[in-house]
Amino acid sequence: MTALRRHVRRLPRGRRQRGFSLVEMLAALVILGLALGTLYQAASGATRNARVSAEYAIATTLAESQLDAFLVTQPDEKARTQGQFGVYRWEGWVELIPEREESGIAWVRLRVSWPGESQPRTVSLRTASKLSEEA
Repeated sequence: MTALRRHVRRLPRGRRQRGFSLVEMLAALVILGLALGTLYQAASGATRNARVSAEYAIATTLAESQLDAFLVTQPDEKARTQGQFGVYRWEGWVELIPEREESGIAWVRLRVSWPGESQPRTVSLRTASKLSEEA
């Protein structure tokens, strides 16, 4: 056995190679798990925000086009319009501006609503317009 010991090369104390301990590996896995969980939440939040933003863009475009169509009819103070496009419902109406009643200028409003994840969502547009002369 003494002959075998002579052939085994011993490294000096400062140069011994050591691997990771089990505790260090577990700590690294916990940190990796937390980081991946946070990244997953951020990615799903960004996806949800992009979808909601697209819904608002569609609703705003629909509101603009329906408001334009409503204005083309030269509405009077009792005029109303409503309809539905897929899940988007719109309603348009005229509100008199008290300070401008004699000049025939009123607010023409249009609201688009649709169901959201947790609550209904709404986009409202308004513009001032001259009422039709028959009013």
